[in-house]
Amino acid sequence: MKLSRRHGGVVGGVRGRLLAASAALVAIFAGGAVATAAGASGGAPDFSVTTIDGKTFTLAAQRGKVVVFDFLAGGECAICGPEALALDRSATRFAAKGVRVLVVDMSGDGAQALRRFYRGKLHTSNRLLIAPDKDLRVSQRYRVTATGATYVVGRDGSVRWQGLWVGKEDVLNGAIARAVA
Repeated sequence: MKLSRRHGGVVGGVRGRLLAASAALVAIFAGGAVATAAGASGGAPDFSVTTIDGKTFTLAAQRGKVVVFDFLAGGECAICGPEALALDRSATRFAAKGVRVLVVDMSGDGAQALRRFYRGKLHTSNRLLIAPDKDLRVSQRYRVTATGATYVVGRDGSVRWQGLWVGKEDVLNGAIARAVA
């Protein structure tokens, strides 16, 4: 299946399977649960990524804050643009409460291409953090099988909500509000 000409034709391997499965899984599970990645203690597995602005984001360093992260695939998926804009609105809405919102991008694009897509094309604010997951380490650690998989991590580092909320911004904002309360 040809998913992207930008990457020289066919996107294969794990990335190709992730992207190809996304549309079907989103249609089936919109608003439903996704595979859990929480350890035995219920804590969210730590990860570290470099944002498109060159800053390191480490989940463990965010203790004391609510963190939302969503797995998207830039220009390679139809839902990613609208979902990024919705995440940006949530980042702005909950910024005063110390909520951090991160897009973990699985497209394989580098920082420059992602900056162009998210900041240029979508005009997202600087509150939405964006980081490539080129080697899919974070995606695999969280057992992500579809774009749109979202996690809300509480101040204590536990996974408070996980799901596919595509098109249901109120579902995500409700999950964030409960984690902030």
